[in-house]
Amino acid sequence: MLFNESIKVLDSTNTTGLKIERLDILEVGNDKYLLPNGAMSVYKWRNNTWHNICKGANRGFNYGNKAFVHKGKIYSFGGYGFWRAHSMLIVFQEDLGEWELLPFTENLETLFGWLSPEGIIAFNNKKSIEININSQYIKERPDGFKLDYAQTFILHWYTIDFENYYVIYGDKLTLIDKITGQHYESMQTPFRAYQSNGKGMFRIFGDSVTYFKNDMDHRYDLSAKDQIQFFEIVKTTNGNSYSLIMLLSLIPVTIGAYLIYRKRTKNSSEAAILSDETMPWNNKYLEALIFEKGKILSVDELDTILEIIDIIPAESQRFKRSTLIKEINRLYSGRHDVDLIFRKHDVEDGRKYVYQIGNE
Repeated sequence: MLFNESIKVLDSTNTTGLKIERLDILEVGNDKYLLPNGAMSVYKWRNNTWHNICKGANRGFNYGNKAFVHKGKIYSFGGYGFWRAHSMLIVFQEDLGEWELLPFTENLETLFGWLSPEGIIAFNNKKSIEININSQYIKERPDGFKLDYAQTFILHWYTIDFENYYVIYGDKLTLIDKITGQHYESMQTPFRAYQSNGKGMFRIFGDSVTYFKNDMDHRYDLSAKDQIQFFEIVKTTNGNSYSLIMLLSLIPVTIGAYLIYRKRTKNSSEAAILSDETMPWNNKYLEALIFEKGKILSVDELDTILEIIDIIPAESQRFKRSTLIKEINRLYSGRHDVDLIFRKHDVEDGRKYVYQIGNE
């Protein structure tokens, strides 16, 4: 029942225009909460169904966030939204039905991170820090784990946060021992088996993951500690910095108590979005449209992204749209020898135009 009701939430959320492919179910005491990733909604399980208890209307702020529970409250860490990746922490205030930003994290750059008793141990290729939620401060960790690969967009649905291990899904599966900092890689571990299983549910508990098919038939259990035999130790390259090559084109994986997901279907150009576009464009509209590649946008959808939806009169709006499209295509074609935005007639109404993003 829990699975089927969750799929109903997924389907209803996607009818609003959001493309939600992952739901996190978190446990707070005896209560269960469901969070459609990137939608900002929070559902509570009551009377054998989900009820949305979030009153806020914000959405699209934190696609690929890390949802978790700390001292009885629900938090969201990082993600991508409003044309940038970030590592801001927000907390859900259930009594108000709204999310609240923790101001001391407002300017954090994009970081991976695993849970700690105080909050989060976060890192990228440049730094390792402790984000202390209890005391609300950030502390540098000079000897902490770092990557030596600069990843522009860090999305946490490509990670599993076990009790003593941290897993990152890339072209190779990367496993980090939280206690020792030892870094392992593997192409063979059974952890990768979930990729061909389609729709299903994962339950993370301690250092283990249990997988259920959509009929809730129990399929397998995997232990992070037991899987180390399938990994190779990665040698350090400079002190506590380790090599990691991320190819972010795989299926989302849980970071909470449960994960319900639908298997992604991406063509080759879509799968390359986060690996080929790592260099900054210095154009927030182009960076936002990169995440729309393969889609066909209406005029209003494009104007919303270009922040011209409210411009009047219509002539001024059309001129601004044309100017922005030309500049975006100039920048994109300079790197890829092809435009990013193509205007086409709407196949359902030949009197109207739509805009195809990429894949011409």
